[in-house]
Amino acid sequence: MELIAVAVIAGLLVMFFAGKHFSKKRPKETHFECARCGTLARHTDRTMEAWRNNKTTYFCQSCHLKWLHGRAPRERERGTSPVGRSSRSPSGCLGVVVLFAVVPLAGFLLVHAYA
Repeated sequence: MELIAVAVIAGLLVMFFAGKHFSKKRPKETHFECARCGTLARHTDRTMEAWRNNKTTYFCQSCHLKWLHGRAPRERERGTSPVGRSSRSPSGCLGVVVLFAVVPLAGFLLVHAYA
């Protein structure tokens, strides 16, 4: 009975953390007004990520490219990684791997501690 309870709790924890980690929230609006030129543009992955990071101003792709080209080359290299993501934002893969390794191990140790 205790084994079943521990397995259920461990499963719920895994589902909770996996759902929290893998769910990608989207803004209600599909379009936004560019803060620089005022055109109406569709949200892209870049602008949705900015929305998830609680940014309030969004820029269309052409204005974003103008901004990127206006930056110094050293800032461009430092600011983004080769795949276009910020070098400061972790991908989270290691956390998921550790989670999937630690939860079963903790359940196994709990079972043996109380058995």
